[in-house]
Amino acid sequence: MRNDHKDRSFPVVRSTDGPSDAPADLCKRKLEELASRLDQFHAFAKGQFVKWKPGLKNRKFPDYGEPAIVTGVLPIPVFDPCENGAASPYFQEPLTLIIGTYREDDLLEFHVDGRRFEPFDL
Repeated sequence: MRNDHKDRSFPVVRSTDGPSDAPADLCKRKLEELASRLDQFHAFAKGQFVKWKPGLKNRKFPDYGEPAIVTGVLPIPVFDPCENGAASPYFQEPLTLIIGTYREDDLLEFHVDGRRFEPFDL
Protein backbone atom coordinates (compact mmCIF):
# COMPACT_ATOMS: atom_id res chain seq x y z
CA MET A 1 0.00 0.00 0.00
CA ARG A 2 1.41 3.37 -1.00
CA ASN A 3 1.08 6.55 1.00
CA ASP A 4 1.08 9.66 -1.20
CA HIS A 5 1.21 12.08 1.73
CA LYS A 6 4.49 13.64 2.70
CA ASP A 7 5.86 12.63 6.10
CA ARG A 8 5.08 15.40 8.53
CA SER A 9 6.92 15.29 11.81
CA PHE A 10 5.51 17.81 14.20
CA PRO A 11 6.72 17.98 17.78
CA VAL A 12 4.13 17.13 20.40
CA VAL A 13 2.77 20.27 22.03
CA ARG A 14 1.86 19.95 25.70
CA SER A 15 0.30 22.61 27.85
CA THR A 16 2.06 23.24 31.15
CA ASP A 17 -0.73 25.39 32.53
CA GLY A 18 -2.64 22.55 34.19
CA PRO A 19 -2.59 18.87 35.01
CA SER A 20 -2.39 16.45 32.14
CA ASP A 21 -5.64 14.86 31.02
CA ALA A 22 -3.96 11.80 29.58
CA PRO A 23 -5.88 8.63 30.52
CA ALA A 24 -2.92 7.24 32.47
CA ASP A 25 -2.61 10.47 34.47
CA LEU A 26 -6.33 10.51 35.25
CA CYS A 27 -6.12 6.88 36.36
CA LYS A 28 -3.10 7.64 38.58
CA ARG A 29 -4.91 10.55 40.25
CA LYS A 30 -8.01 8.42 40.86
CA LEU A 31 -5.92 5.60 42.32
CA GLU A 32 -4.14 8.03 44.64
CA GLU A 33 -7.49 9.41 45.78
CA LEU A 34 -8.97 5.95 46.44
CA ALA A 35 -5.84 4.72 48.25
CA SER A 36 -5.93 7.84 50.43
CA ARG A 37 -9.62 7.25 51.16
CA LEU A 38 -8.87 3.62 52.13
CA ASP A 39 -6.26 4.88 54.62
CA GLN A 40 -8.69 7.30 56.35
CA PHE A 41 -9.29 5.73 59.75
CA HIS A 42 -12.65 5.61 61.53
CA ALA A 43 -13.18 3.99 64.91
CA PHE A 44 -16.48 2.12 64.89
CA ALA A 45 -18.65 0.89 67.77
CA LYS A 46 -21.38 -1.70 68.00
CA GLY A 47 -24.74 -0.15 67.10
CA GLN A 48 -23.23 2.56 64.88
CA PHE A 49 -24.56 3.05 61.36
CA VAL A 50 -22.03 2.89 58.52
CA LYS A 51 -21.96 3.07 54.73
CA TRP A 52 -19.45 2.34 51.99
CA LYS A 53 -16.83 4.98 51.29
CA PRO A 54 -17.23 6.20 47.70
CA GLY A 55 -15.31 4.03 45.25
CA LEU A 56 -14.43 1.33 47.79
CA LYS A 57 -17.41 -1.05 47.60
CA ASN A 58 -16.19 -4.59 46.95
CA ARG A 59 -19.18 -6.66 48.07
CA LYS A 60 -22.72 -7.05 46.75
CA PHE A 61 -24.37 -5.79 49.95
CA PRO A 62 -25.10 -3.23 51.20
CA ASP A 63 -25.69 -0.91 48.26
CA TYR A 64 -23.97 2.46 48.02
CA GLY A 65 -25.75 4.95 50.27
CA GLU A 66 -27.59 2.19 52.16
CA PRO A 67 -27.03 2.18 55.91
CA ALA A 68 -25.68 -0.88 57.67
CA ILE A 69 -25.41 -1.37 61.42
CA VAL A 70 -22.22 -2.47 63.13
CA THR A 71 -23.07 -5.66 65.03
CA GLY A 72 -19.49 -6.38 66.04
CA VAL A 73 -16.00 -4.92 66.01
CA LEU A 74 -13.34 -7.61 65.85
CA PRO A 75 -10.32 -7.09 68.17
CA ILE A 76 -7.98 -8.57 65.57
CA PRO A 77 -8.63 -8.93 61.83
CA VAL A 78 -9.95 -12.22 60.49
CA PHE A 79 -8.81 -13.52 57.11
CA ASP A 80 -11.17 -15.70 55.07
CA PRO A 81 -9.45 -19.08 54.63
CA CYS A 82 -11.52 -19.78 51.50
CA GLU A 83 -9.86 -16.88 49.70
CA ASN A 84 -6.45 -18.48 49.33
CA GLY A 85 -5.71 -17.43 45.76
CA ALA A 86 -3.61 -14.32 45.31
CA ALA A 87 -5.64 -13.47 42.20
CA SER A 88 -8.77 -12.95 44.32
CA PRO A 89 -9.63 -9.38 45.34
CA TYR A 90 -10.47 -10.80 48.78
CA PHE A 91 -7.07 -12.50 49.29
CA GLN A 92 -5.65 -11.46 52.68
CA GLU A 93 -8.39 -8.83 53.10
CA PRO A 94 -8.50 -7.90 56.81
CA LEU A 95 -12.09 -8.42 57.99
CA THR A 96 -12.49 -6.12 60.99
CA LEU A 97 -16.22 -5.39 61.21
CA ILE A 98 -19.41 -7.39 61.31
CA ILE A 99 -22.23 -5.39 59.78
CA GLY A 100 -25.93 -6.09 59.52
CA THR A 101 -28.11 -5.20 56.56
CA TYR A 102 -31.86 -5.44 56.06
CA ARG A 103 -32.88 -7.74 53.19
CA GLU A 104 -36.35 -9.18 52.58
CA ASP A 105 -37.47 -8.69 56.20
CA ASP A 106 -34.30 -10.32 57.59
CA LEU A 107 -31.10 -9.12 59.20
CA LEU A 108 -28.10 -10.43 57.25
CA GLU A 109 -24.63 -10.17 58.77
CA PHE A 110 -21.38 -9.85 56.85
CA HIS A 111 -17.74 -9.71 57.87
CA VAL A 112 -16.17 -6.76 56.05
CA ASP A 113 -13.01 -4.68 55.84
CA GLY A 114 -13.70 -1.68 58.08
CA ARG A 115 -11.30 0.53 56.08
CA ARG A 116 -13.90 0.57 53.30
CA PHE A 117 -16.62 2.09 55.49
CA GLU A 118 -17.39 5.48 56.99
CA PRO A 119 -19.96 6.68 59.51
CA PHE A 120 -23.47 7.09 58.16
CA ASP A 121 -24.47 10.60 59.19
CA LEU A 122 -28.19 11.20 59.32
